[in-house]
Amino acid sequence: MRKDITLKTKERLIPIYEQVEKDFNKFPDIKTTEDFFIWRDNIKKEIEEQFIKLQEPCDDKTKKRLRNKIVEETIEGNVSLELLYAWTKCVRMITGAKAFVRMVNDEYGIEGNDHVIKATTVLHKHLKENGKANTSDLFDILQIRELSLLVKYPSLQRTINTPYEFERAIVKEDESEAWSAPLFVTMLKAYGIEKDDLLIIGRKVIEESKNYIKETRNNHKEEQIVKKLVA
Repeated sequence: MRKDITLKTKERLIPIYEQVEKDFNKFPDIKTTEDFFIWRDNIKKEIEEQFIKLQEPCDDKTKKRLRNKIVEETIEGNVSLELLYAWTKCVRMITGAKAFVRMVNDEYGIEGNDHVIKATTVLHKHLKENGKANTSDLFDILQIRELSLLVKYPSLQRTINTPYEFERAIVKEDESEAWSAPLFVTMLKAYGIEKDDLLIIGRKVIEESKNYIKETRNNHKEEQIVKKLVA
């Protein structure tokens, strides 16, 4: 336990967790980040069942749109769940962008370059430019004796020793190791991250991937033209 966490710091950070705890108490079944994904999937299944009962066709795009509408309406006003939901959208955008990059690399036989989109770098740059990435608050809130977060959430098997490790965890969903949802959201808030930050980061990664793909295709076309001219 660090001894330099001041009373003023505690008075500022403890309410962050108290609000998170209050928000998650309204959704007792969501204990981990994986539980949130399961909840979303269950809503989609219920939508599918309703269309089956009505004997009406429904494409996957419509099911997802209806699911998202229900999720957003259900968590509206719950700041912690809205933040968690924004994180899931951010991760999905990043995963999708990287998948398209890998497809283009495979198409043109580009090796060792499928991680050209560095989402962690995009995240870090955005946070620094906006006066966020509150490293001290992140590690202080984990060590406040009155909260004992790492004792309260012993299921957390991750070791976050540096800000980089936390930022990397934010932009990469680990399917084999879910976060304790209240703890993860508390850490996001302490670090200064809001839902708009996550959505902006996701869009920036998509934009970078589009630029990379466009540049790669253009370069390939130019190479083909040169080969024909010199043949």
